Amino acid sequence: MLKQAGILAVVVFGLLFSIPFIYNASSVGLSSNASASPSLPGQDPAKKCVKDKDWMRHNHMTLIMHSREDAVRDGLRKPGHGIQGCRSCHPNRAEFCDSCHGYVGVKPECWNCHYYPEKEALALK
Repeated sequence: MLKQAGILAVVVFGLLFSIPFIYNASSVGLSSNASASPSLPGQDPAKKCVKDKDWMRHNHMTLIMHSREDAVRDGLRKPGHGIQGCRSCHPNRAEFCDSCHGYVGVKPECWNCHYYPEKEALALK
């Protein structure tokens, strides 16, 4: 009797433990957009980025952090390598930064200190 209760407890625990995994696996294709990666707006072809598109997509924070350390600690400021350089080609933060960061679920701390006005707001000044 005790052995059957132990087996039953393991089976019930296994079922309860697997419910969230089964639910997620079955709902991805039904109502979720989990497989679609965000599309970034195109860059002005006349302007060249500091690195190629694939490298920037995966390593841009390394570049920004390195640039920040050079500027803050060593006083070295390279034109076009900071957030201002990004803004010159990518003026819409919601379409450019926030869409990918929201997709991967990260909240960068850039905007705690930096202001990223939209292109229209800059034109009004």
